[in-house]
Amino acid sequence: MIAVVDFGAGNTRSVLRALEAVDADARLVADPTGLDGADRVVLPGVGAAGSAMRALQRQGMTDALRAWAAAGRPFLGVCLGAQLLLEGSDEDDAPGLGLLAGRCRAFPAQDAGGPSLVPHIGWNSVELRGGGSLEAYFVHGYWIDPADEGVVAGTTEVDGFRFPSVLRAGSISGVQFHPEKSGPGGRALLAAFARGALDG
Repeated sequence: MIAVVDFGAGNTRSVLRALEAVDADARLVADPTGLDGADRVVLPGVGAAGSAMRALQRQGMTDALRAWAAAGRPFLGVCLGAQLLLEGSDEDDAPGLGLLAGRCRAFPAQDAGGPSLVPHIGWNSVELRGGGSLEAYFVHGYWIDPADEGVVAGTTEVDGFRFPSVLRAGSISGVQFHPEKSGPGGRALLAAFARGALDG
């Protein structure tokens, strides 16, 4: 069973429906007891890092998610959920879960080499490490910058600025895009997670 963490993010139910559409057994969980009996966890998210972390803390989920990841159990962060895998964020100067070393950073200004439009919204190609690509739908104003380049499993380029868009480190995966809105490629990724193909 896949536990989809519900802390009030706007894409939570769409992620749940997308998992159900690929025949995954998934349910919403809002407190640590909801993880009982789960085989894997998805942390979705849209919105601001600070308010998301405060909501997770109120629900008692921050320590529970850290313990889950520390035990080497499968964990997928989606969009803001991927950003929260890191130690902190430029947004609100918020702490993250600290499951991966690194920081979520603001895009540089256009005259400093950043994209022309922030937030970055729309379809873009994700170039996967080892070859291949998928088309994915993005909505984000910050980018994930892990300390270890070895955890970067995919990147995306916008207006000449390339940033990590897929992270993989053992049992932990994160995607900056929205697989639930990314058509066949997104469904394939969720199906792969559900059947254990992404497990480290």
